[in-house]
Amino acid sequence: MANETMATKMRKTGIDVVGDVSAWGAHFCLFYETKEDLLETLVSYCKSGLESEEYCLWIVAEPLRIEDATGALKDAVPGLDGYMADSRLEIASARDWFLQGGTFDGKRLTAAWYEKLADVSGRGYAGIRVTGDTTWLSKKDWSHFCDYEDGLNEVIGNQRLAVLCTYPLAGCGAPQILDVVRTHQFVLARRHGSWDVLETATLKRAKGELKRLNDELEQRVVQRTSELMKASEALREAQVELMRVSRLTTMGELAASIAHEVNQPLTAVTNNGSACLRLLANRNLDPEVLRRALEEIVADGTRASAVIARIRAFIKKAPAEKTVLDINEVIQEVLALAGHELQKNRILVECQLTKPLPCVLADRVQLQQVLLNLIMNGIEAMTTVTERPRVLWVQSRIDESGHILVAVQDAGAGLGSDADRVFTPFFTTKVDGMGMGLPISRSLIEGHGGRLWAEPNVPHGAVFSFTLPAA
Repeated sequence: MANETMATKMRKTGIDVVGDVSAWGAHFCLFYETKEDLLETLVSYCKSGLESEEYCLWIVAEPLRIEDATGALKDAVPGLDGYMADSRLEIASARDWFLQGGTFDGKRLTAAWYEKLADVSGRGYAGIRVTGDTTWLSKKDWSHFCDYEDGLNEVIGNQRLAVLCTYPLAGCGAPQILDVVRTHQFVLARRHGSWDVLETATLKRAKGELKRLNDELEQRVVQRTSELMKASEALREAQVELMRVSRLTTMGELAASIAHEVNQPLTAVTNNGSACLRLLANRNLDPEVLRRALEEIVADGTRASAVIARIRAFIKKAPAEKTVLDINEVIQEVLALAGHELQKNRILVECQLTKPLPCVLADRVQLQQVLLNLIMNGIEAMTTVTERPRVLWVQSRIDESGHILVAVQDAGAGLGSDADRVFTPFFTTKVDGMGMGLPISRSLIEGHGGRLWAEPNVPHGAVFSFTLPAA
């Protein structure tokens, strides 16, 4: 329950355009035009952190002063004096934080971050929320500061830390904006009282390519239907391609989860490599210590490689390859893949997996696709639920006929009159949905000799169940 509480609190950013989806380890930035826009954004950001039992550090620079930040917070945060008395809130000047000794030193500043993390984490806070402005930054220090921002991503890593850097638009030309976009996970802009989210060119190209594929495939399906052609080889190719695009769409929704899953072992590799370099520099050549560090590097590298291999297998265009599988093992794999989305949306998973179960003869990637589609649908069905717990139940057992039964049950709004239509191609209740996820899933299950159906869940939500014959 404590972990669930922390996961809920750390999602509240207080920034409208970000909403409640920010995670620990976030390093993002804001371009602003006016002092008023800056104050409004940072007051909401810090207020949300204080209300979530986090430690907040606000580093101010011109055009803001410490008195401005304090006064604005007092107007917005009841009991601010108590927060400051308990050392829950620190407001410091950029000159004291970034320019100790009168010069900018990225290495000293990185070391100061580690000290701050160690100090604050021992006080029992839910996390640390930081914001700092950059109007103090001179041209001669710009490249050094960009190197520091790059290094800050490693400091943040998997820490319970979120950092919002702010840049005045008037002081940034095109080269500076490109540097900022490169060194942050995402970029917000506050202009004329409204918000913009800046995307990288790579992300825009990926979205455009995915839309092109979707449009092209829909046209091909419509054309083939109107001509009443469905040749078996052409049909098979269209089905394989459509299933691949469906998987790509799902993986796009899980991009944050994938990045998180790959980043963890890579961060561990970096940390262990740095530790080895420090040992060598200090001539501490204890073979046992070095051996353990190198073994961990190899293990984490192998782990990252396995994650990438699993993702490549999931999205590639390939024929079915049936093998003897443990369905519980496939369920656990998919839950791990969707773990970040489940945590981000504050969803509690309850598994009731019967062990042992007979194995099934099936294609692992196709079963992963079906389960991932049902789980992602369940997550989306509960995103608007606020008056009851968001719980996803996953069950496996043997049914009355001796088949393996798997059920995914959510506590969302339910299907209502759409229960019989959700398996109809191109029917969707999602704003940006293809309407092909459930029809493809049913086709895949039927291709394995099973069946897939939906039922209402009492008192709330829906249950999607499928059966497979035992091997």
